[in-house]
Amino acid sequence: MTDTPRSALPAAPTPPPTPAPPAASSATRHLCAGAYLDDEFHRASLNQVYHQDRRLVAPSYGFDLVAVLGHCLRARRLAVVRDATTLGVLVLTACVSPLAAVFVFGTLITLYLVTSTVRLIQDTMRELRRGRSASAGLILGRTLLVLFRFVVATVLFMFLAILTTTVAAATSFGAATSLTSLGLHPATLLTILLIVLAPPVAASLWRQSRLDEFTPGRMPSPPARSPRFDDIRRQEHGNTVVFSGYRPFVGAGFLWKNWGFAQRLVRAASPLKGLVPEGEREFATAPFTAAELVDHLRAELTALTTEPEAERQIPGLTVADRVYLAGTETSQLIPYTPPDQVAEIVRNPTAPARHYLVCQVVSWRGELVTTVHVHVAVQGKSLYVEFTSTALPPCDDRFRVVDQVGGTGREAYLRAAVRGLLDAPSTIGRAPFNLLRAGVDAVLNSTWTTADRPVRPGYDYGAKVSVRELGMAPDTRNHVQTQEIDKYQRIIERRLLAAVLDFLDSRGVDTAEYRQRALTVLNAGAVVTGGSLTVHGDLTSTQNNTVQSGGGD
Repeated sequence: MTDTPRSALPAAPTPPPTPAPPAASSATRHLCAGAYLDDEFHRASLNQVYHQDRRLVAPSYGFDLVAVLGHCLRARRLAVVRDATTLGVLVLTACVSPLAAVFVFGTLITLYLVTSTVRLIQDTMRELRRGRSASAGLILGRTLLVLFRFVVATVLFMFLAILTTTVAAATSFGAATSLTSLGLHPATLLTILLIVLAPPVAASLWRQSRLDEFTPGRMPSPPARSPRFDDIRRQEHGNTVVFSGYRPFVGAGFLWKNWGFAQRLVRAASPLKGLVPEGEREFATAPFTAAELVDHLRAELTALTTEPEAERQIPGLTVADRVYLAGTETSQLIPYTPPDQVAEIVRNPTAPARHYLVCQVVSWRGELVTTVHVHVAVQGKSLYVEFTSTALPPCDDRFRVVDQVGGTGREAYLRAAVRGLLDAPSTIGRAPFNLLRAGVDAVLNSTWTTADRPVRPGYDYGAKVSVRELGMAPDTRNHVQTQEIDKYQRIIERRLLAAVLDFLDSRGVDTAEYRQRALTVLNAGAVVTGGSLTVHGDLTSTQNNTVQSGGGD
């Protein structure tokens, strides 16, 4: 099989465009704010998603990916301008007046040591008040770190003093010892210091002006249209997820619950016929196809989105067919699988591609995303049902500053100026490294290193991570959010089990075994390893749940 260049690949039918989530959703606003608040976040988003044109992007759940990446590009430009200006001012100062540069460096080192020490003490006291990290070893370690910084400060001051004396002795000023006699007036030194501090402070104020655009109810400005953004928009709304490694549900967050079981398809027992040998109870031909069951489940679950009464619907629920494919198995970078191929994947699930019915609820204005992936197969005279639920927690708490009192407005600008001043030493110290890293990223992501190459089977073209996952918090913000995720996945799970039961009954299948397995799924609190039923996740319900046929569940 010969490799085909990407430009020569046949174009797949274009699916109807899926409406993008509102750009004013909380997740979109918070991630856009995170692009300016966290340099590592916007760098990882660009390097691992935007510039990865050889990998298909992960699905975007509950947020606008293009808007976030657009602000990541703007944040990167701000960081480059800030670091380049800062480094340029330092070099110019050192060339014009070496003694002034020594004074500036000494002042910056003093400011850095003082602020870092104060912050370290504040963090330690805060954790002790909360009852965290109160071990003697950790306290001793932090104390030794404070002492180490003071020792480093003393050594640096001695070095600067010797350097200043040496420079003064080597100049025409001879044995002059005062700054004024060396031609460095206090007003001049103060002016030079303010010029050096100006770029970090100005960047902090400009960043605050960008954060003001992400207050609740406002829509982040979209980036200018480009071929890359058009391609990303097309990929994120496709019906095919190409994943990397062992994460098929990339972009959907962490695993919440997982179970799967297989049962034989046998006829329902008839009291008129008495006992029938077990072998004769099996159907000569399958009583239904996997596609028929998928259609039934899709119809039953979709009905929950159109019910007129609030008590009979799930607000925000979407039900869609998706195909999941490992990145090492694809030969075309096309995020859409035509309907006839999807039907074949459902009918004969032996190829690398796997079909899932994806039920998703986006709640809390995009902060929480609960996703349920359902896979069914009819093989070996048996029915296999697989259920996997995932959850996306809110974005990083640092990114939520735009929703907090004082996070925007006049007070926020004052705090931004103070923060820019206090963080100036570390900003200036990292400027050379940041510029070097930005240059390396630019070279690695340039067009000549990412030129159009043929798609080679075996190379991993799958998405490794999503921007939403890069910016998510490690856990939900409160107990209510945790219960919100659990509520939706349990409701969908219950409706799914009941819908499968109805379908089996309508096809004359014996459901005694299915009812037992369904009850195990609903009530079990442990993992069953001795049989064909496997349950993983949070199964803490101990209620006497039952699965009933019909719509009364």
